[in-house]
Amino acid sequence: MRWDPIFNLRKGDMKKFSKSHEWYEPINDHGIRIGITHHAAVELSDVVFVEFPDIGKKLSDRQSVCVLESVKAVADVYSLAGEVIAINEKLKTEPQLVNQDPQGSGWLVEVRLNDMNSLNNYMTEEDYLEFVNSSST
Repeated sequence: MRWDPIFNLRKGDMKKFSKSHEWYEPINDHGIRIGITHHAAVELSDVVFVEFPDIGKKLSDRQSVCVLESVKAVADVYSLAGEVIAINEKLKTEPQLVNQDPQGSGWLVEVRLNDMNSLNNYMTEEDYLEFVNSSST
């Protein structure tokens, strides 16, 4: 099944993507917002609970930052090295936002990165879509 480009990001977004289907969006000179891609949201099915980290939690690179529980599976979401500075409080009562708008209002956490240049190790939107399409054939 080919990935549908209707779910592409808004033009000008600077999001980066991982092979484990997280997206990382710079929000300022030091921080990023983290969420899962539409592809991951479809694969997970209906998210019913999000287990969040504590604000201030220190993270190493590729450490699980939160856990998504769905009717189908439980999945870790991974971060870059840094410190958790915010969580999406709305998801505590509306976890379905992860499925409804995974690359928008369904964002999960914000992290102050130890090194913003670490984002360079991740895929662009174009590279990510190519990765997803080649993985599904």
